[in-house]
Amino acid sequence: MTDFIQKNFKSGVHNLINSENIPVDASQDAINWFNQDGRNVLVGGRLLIGAENGIGKVKGLHFGYKVNGDKVLYRKTATAIQYLNVDTWVDIITGMTDCEVSFANYSSLAGAFTFINCVDGYYKIVNANPGSYISLYDSTKNFHGKILIDRGRTLLWDREDESSKDKTGLYGSKIDRQDSTVYTVVSSEAIGALGSTNYTGTLAENSATRNSFATVFTATVSAGTEVFQDDFNGVLTSNFGGTGTINYATGEYDITFSEITTGAVTADYQWEDSNIKGVSDFTKSATRLAGEGFQFPQDEGGDAILNVLIGQDGAYYSLKSQSSYRLELDSTDLLATNLLYRKDLGIPYWKSAIATNRGIVFINTSKPTKPELMILQRDQYGVEVEPYVLMSQFDFSLYTYDECEINNFDRYITIFCKSSGAIYNDIVLICNLRAKTVDILKYPCQSSASSAGKFYVGGSLTENVYQLFSGFDDDGLVIDNYWTGKDEKYNSENLKKFKRLRVKGLIDISQIVEVYADFDKSGKELVGTIRGDGSYVDAESSGVIGESQVGKISIGGEPSNASPYFIQLRIKTPKFRKRTLTFKATGIGYFDFELIMDYNISKFSNKIPKRFRQKQDVSLDGNSSNL
Repeated sequence: MTDFIQKNFKSGVHNLINSENIPVDASQDAINWFNQDGRNVLVGGRLLIGAENGIGKVKGLHFGYKVNGDKVLYRKTATAIQYLNVDTWVDIITGMTDCEVSFANYSSLAGAFTFINCVDGYYKIVNANPGSYISLYDSTKNFHGKILIDRGRTLLWDREDESSKDKTGLYGSKIDRQDSTVYTVVSSEAIGALGSTNYTGTLAENSATRNSFATVFTATVSAGTEVFQDDFNGVLTSNFGGTGTINYATGEYDITFSEITTGAVTADYQWEDSNIKGVSDFTKSATRLAGEGFQFPQDEGGDAILNVLIGQDGAYYSLKSQSSYRLELDSTDLLATNLLYRKDLGIPYWKSAIATNRGIVFINTSKPTKPELMILQRDQYGVEVEPYVLMSQFDFSLYTYDECEINNFDRYITIFCKSSGAIYNDIVLICNLRAKTVDILKYPCQSSASSAGKFYVGGSLTENVYQLFSGFDDDGLVIDNYWTGKDEKYNSENLKKFKRLRVKGLIDISQIVEVYADFDKSGKELVGTIRGDGSYVDAESSGVIGESQVGKISIGGEPSNASPYFIQLRIKTPKFRKRTLTFKATGIGYFDFELIMDYNISKFSNKIPKRFRQKQDVSLDGNSSNL
């Protein structure tokens, strides 16, 4: 008699090799469970953000940042770009085509911005005033395409203008110098006559593709000279307690002095135009000068550039469907190395790669029958950037990646993809690069954005945005889930039986979890149920579990009180060669398990299981009955 213990669950899903040969703590298949700190944990749910929307897809989701660090969440629906104002989605740009958009953040002395480019236009949003936008598209200055802003310059690819298309060219803008080259100072602009307290209007030089910043309003009042200072977040405050606001995109202001003015009211400010020597100006001289725009052909194979990312060596890696390029600019910005980096290395979709501090992570589908998760990172000597395969234990060929998005959240990489036969993204693969694990979630996700421990996803079936890993229900419903462990033989081919199954972990009082056993693939049978209100739960030792189970930090909403449990289930088993356990939560609430024990195991002869035994035909023609 002996016992068998499974604990320290840290291997995730292993579905590439025979399920008898995977690690003892691994799962052969699971939906909406993941490994965390040695436990198998039921994943968190979804919380709807804003009002419910209709059928469709959220084509883009992005966080912009204000100067003070506050964040603005943007989304692209079929026909509009919107931002989240508390819990309401507000239109910014409407009447758009049902297309993908590319977002890029940029901060300079002029403020903090989000740039958006697509076939409809080229837009600039001052994040302090997210409800307004500046239209930048000018066929003599820039292009439609996808963008990345790095080191004061925009990189653009997948060019698709009204009159020209270039799918294999990589373009660069001028470098924004953030000085008087691009900033224009306006002094003592008259905005109104004396004799009032409130002044509204529009700055005269803030027009067309310009935005203003560093605004100072001044007037004389009885107490002296009242001066309004700009905090770069759209708020104006005076030395005498006056208040005001400024919209940097439109130039509109609304200021109220502390008392009636007795002298002329003036404004001092600066403005910039990103189309003039800025990050949306792609022009260059006949003989190109340092800091000007550029265009590099990357034509090998004829396949389009899908994405451009920054490698650990600071070079730009263009990922195509069948190959990749590497572009390196020297310190003078006059010499460049633009070479084919690898053949047989490519991605299926422009969002199927992301640059992380570990390297560029991407799905390599250059060999369609064998997709692999890979990373471009420095070799062990820290010199060359090389491709390496990740998560070799996982069968990525089970999924389709034609609309795949890869993002990072906390310590994880997220991969949105399609299960076999699905026509929309319905799977989220959660990959822990450090622990080398993959777990499988089933949620319909098209786009994502993360910030400060919160992970937001845009739907692939509806134009809704959800906070993922929030709470313990799927927008009010029970989370669809199951966890199936290894086909366990206890390292023996002998037949066995055991009498008790012990399970230990944490459970919420409202949760109910069914436990199934399968012996030699004869079919799952329910062998017991773990209840959060059971007598085996130590309710006196409950502890607060954060709403998020991905990572160690709590993500929004109310936490749950989970209590330790240690349950023993009586089981009557047949003589078996291997047994397989499955857990399925049917309630709402937190649940995990950290230990499984098969107690009081008996071993028998080394025979094959009874259901596989048969008499042997001995007739040479193979037609006689069993003897």
